[in-house]
Amino acid sequence: MNYRDALAWLDSLESLGIRPGLDRIDRLLRRLGDPHRAFRSIHVAGTNGKGSTTAFLAAILQAAGLRPGVYTSPHLVRFEERIVVGDRMIDEDEVAALTAEVRAAIGAEAFAPGDHPTYFEATTALAFLHFRRQRVPLALLEVGMGGTYDATNVVTPLACAITRVAMDHTRWLGSTLPAIAGEKAGILKPGVPAVIARQEPEAMAAIQAMAERVGAPLLPIADCRVRAEAPLPDPPAFALTTPLAGEYPHLTLALRGAHQVDNAVVAVLLAEQLRRLGFEGVDAGAVTAGLARAAWPGRLEIVPGRPEILLDGAHNPSGCAVLADYLRDHQRGRRIALVFAVMKDKPADEMLGLLCPFAAAVFVTGLPLPRVTPPASLAAVAAARGLPGGGEVRATASIAEALPLARHAAGEAGLVVVSGSLYLVGEAKRLL
Repeated sequence: MNYRDALAWLDSLESLGIRPGLDRIDRLLRRLGDPHRAFRSIHVAGTNGKGSTTAFLAAILQAAGLRPGVYTSPHLVRFEERIVVGDRMIDEDEVAALTAEVRAAIGAEAFAPGDHPTYFEATTALAFLHFRRQRVPLALLEVGMGGTYDATNVVTPLACAITRVAMDHTRWLGSTLPAIAGEKAGILKPGVPAVIARQEPEAMAAIQAMAERVGAPLLPIADCRVRAEAPLPDPPAFALTTPLAGEYPHLTLALRGAHQVDNAVVAVLLAEQLRRLGFEGVDAGAVTAGLARAAWPGRLEIVPGRPEILLDGAHNPSGCAVLADYLRDHQRGRRIALVFAVMKDKPADEMLGLLCPFAAAVFVTGLPLPRVTPPASLAAVAAARGLPGGGEVRATASIAEALPLARHAAGEAGLVVVSGSLYLVGEAKRLL
């Protein structure tokens, strides 16, 4: 099996869709020799912010001289982005070899035809195999969706975290915020400390109830003291005091947006737990250096040019609200052209309702995916929302068509905003 064959086989599993449950991944990992038991781990769940939190913690650990394994999803441009050790993505030959190993384990009569492991389960097994071979000192594992039945929820981590919980994936996780928070809290384990980001009261209550049920000690970031100038600079800078007497007088983040302060604080508390467990070098200096160099593409990422392009993978109303806050606080007065696409299972009307008030023009577009909302439908939604000053709404077939139109509409001093889907941001990055 070569690299192209490996990606083609993995992509073929996408047709199986999402199938919550741990039975298939348990059986697959057993056939592979339980690679997830060969390394220690940190487990991160949440609706928004779990990828940024993981990126912050990975950068802190690298600043401490460690080479953590990092497993995140989805990728933006290349599959290899999902599986990283230190600062090195898995290479094509390794993808091919490990995919062949996973495929052989699946094909060894362990699974009934209707019970085949999914794309995410196969890629999770592949990541675990890679981390075992690389002998990582620690793996940072981002939950794909939910928590209780996510394929990553086979580990017993040293510590875990739940970032901000919001309404998303309601088809699988439940139709209320407490139900979704309860699914996220499914990663909690007896005696394993869990860092909890600021939550809506009903979400926090659901997390606390699960923690009491399983015996997991909670470390809420609300117990930390954050001190910052007003208005918060872009990127943010602040001072932090933690309940464990951690003092960080000058923290500057590499990632933009006020919401990243909470994500960074979650990462700091996780780092403190690791220091308490004997990970040498994970000190205040590593925290300061790591937060200042962390990279997480496609999240309030500004691409220089005339006009500048802001790439943000906000793919639910909570994410769009964060983007709207950023545009209001840091891009006021600029002429903004919005390029937008969204999946069919997302509330496009609510998302556009948050973003359209900032846009002088909106270009909705399609993606080469069956799950994407047709551009004509999106155009009708955006037109119904209306734009300030009666700006233009146009449907386009692709990001390649939409981007030049948006650049022209924004003007050299303006700003093109690409948002609504991480897949859309990935397509934009390919073009750019």
